[in-house]
Amino acid sequence: MPAPSPVERVLPLLDPPAAAPRITDGYLDLLAPEVPARVSIAQRAMRSTIVPRIYERAWRPLLFQAWTLRTTGSEQRLQRELLAPQDGDVALDVACGPGNTTRRLRRTYDGGLVVGFDFSATMLARATADTYADGIAYVRGDAHRLPFADGSLDLVSCYGALYLVEDPFRVVDELLRVLAPGGRIALMTTVDRGPAPVRTVARLGEPVIGLRTFAPDAFTARFEQDGLEDVRRVTSGWSQTVAGRAPAT
Repeated sequence: MPAPSPVERVLPLLDPPAAAPRITDGYLDLLAPEVPARVSIAQRAMRSTIVPRIYERAWRPLLFQAWTLRTTGSEQRLQRELLAPQDGDVALDVACGPGNTTRRLRRTYDGGLVVGFDFSATMLARATADTYADGIAYVRGDAHRLPFADGSLDLVSCYGALYLVEDPFRVVDELLRVLAPGGRIALMTTVDRGPAPVRTVARLGEPVIGLRTFAPDAFTARFEQDGLEDVRRVTSGWSQTVAGRAPAT
């Protein structure tokens, strides 16, 4: 009997189970094809056909370095340090975009499975087209209602997306819900810092552009409130990376 494909390995993680799994462009599609009409400028960009083509080579490297004041390589090293992946782990990469963070995470350990998860059909089509490594599956869904069972994932990451979503703290609650005992979580998002005039202008533009900023303690406080251990925050430029470990039981 042939080994199950990465997408087939995702199915036992789902709760409730997918009655009739639909595969679109190589990814498991758990959403209806309709897309809400009212979306922000930033959300429209991520769902366009243009940004997925240039995201990994131009969009993210240029904006990322200007935003975080660090290189992609240093981000990769920090993510590996914070998540501390072990061989055989099952990982979830929420808001994976065209799969660059998913593939990067997959390269840090052997065996197991990495699931890239995103709302954008165009991003996921690009992700599947650019992914050739084993042990990677992609799922389209809503991060406000993750389709995975409680405590089913060893590693959870969400890089560069919480400032775009409608209810970021509900998404964080979902990320924590699916995290297994002893599992690790890492988030990278914006941080409200810098001169007061710049911060004021940024906040005024949030409703139009769709990019919000968060207080420096917004996520560390949430992690500690939920009982996570080894909570850590690294700030660089206008970004913060926050990580923690679920208590082992």
